[in-house]
Amino acid sequence: MSEDLRRPCLEHQPDRGDCSVRVPVDVLPFRIGRSRAAQLVLESPRVSKLHAEIAQNGRGLVIRDLDSRNGTFVNGERVEGSRAIQYGDVLHVAHRELTLVLAELAAEDEEETTLGGTRDEAERHLGTRHLYRVLTGRAVTSVFQSIVSLEDQSLIGYEALGRTTLANLDWDATTLFRVAHERGKAEELSRMMRTAALAQASSLPVRGQRVFMNVHPDEMLHGDLLGELERAGEALGGRTLVAEIHEAAIAAPAQMRHLRTELSARGIELAYDDFGAGRSRLMELAEVPPDFLKLDMGLIRGIDASPARQELVAALVKVMRDRGIQVIAEGIETLEEQSTCRALGCNLGQGFLIQYPAAVGDLRETWP
Repeated sequence: MSEDLRRPCLEHQPDRGDCSVRVPVDVLPFRIGRSRAAQLVLESPRVSKLHAEIAQNGRGLVIRDLDSRNGTFVNGERVEGSRAIQYGDVLHVAHRELTLVLAELAAEDEEETTLGGTRDEAERHLGTRHLYRVLTGRAVTSVFQSIVSLEDQSLIGYEALGRTTLANLDWDATTLFRVAHERGKAEELSRMMRTAALAQASSLPVRGQRVFMNVHPDEMLHGDLLGELERAGEALGGRTLVAEIHEAAIAAPAQMRHLRTELSARGIELAYDDFGAGRSRLMELAEVPPDFLKLDMGLIRGIDASPARQELVAALVKVMRDRGIQVIAEGIETLEEQSTCRALGCNLGQGFLIQYPAAVGDLRETWP
């Protein structure tokens, strides 16, 4: 596709039930409002006469609110003054929804989609809309997966796993968080998921005194992370919160040592999650040992048929147990994997063989 055939456009539905239309942003500043003097006229009493405008600055497009009565929003956040916008952003002028897209206005091309632009641009546009609806509608819930002792099958706790409740959206949590991270919303989504889990935690079965909750890598930069985790721990009542830090988020030893000290002071335990999935942080593991080490399912799947992985896990488990760290084998799906992990010294296990992630009311407390 020739790049010069594509133009910034605002996509919207003129009226509920109408087909979407694209209006080229071909004049800057591009004003939006109820007045006929606007480049995009929105017929609604909630829209001001000249409500907002799109303009150019040195780095790209921005949208400005023109002292409207009902506000201008970008991806659910109110615009104060002006704000940079990019393709795929969902805009609201009062209650009217618009999406900024890069669209083909002339010749058709085999790479085009019905939304205009390339497939990648269309997917970004669609992803932003889905994410916006998840966040603004708080369309999330939590399921729980049991973690048990591999020695005697006793229940030691549950991991809270976030899910979206948005109708007709089949994204798993990994996809949802990838889209949220790309749009700078992963921290907000992670907090929302924890809130959903805490709302259900009081109904968990009596057994299983720990609740494992994930901390997204983006949250490691958040100044009030400790405060948020402390409040989450208090909300669990008599249960113990275990903060799961993904391997990719494990920071320098000094920062992790501070985090560990502060968590311990608040009665919160620490787990390193998905260990072995990528760049294993051996230095941090040695300098700042967690309470739990969760082995990535990539190490566990088919381990009964892999002598090389068995040797690696056995050596790692020995070091961990010598340091008082409990090792959780994640992703156990077969009896053979479970018996191999137990023989290698893994204390604890988690996976579909033990229990599929389930709503609170469907959790078991005992295993044969």
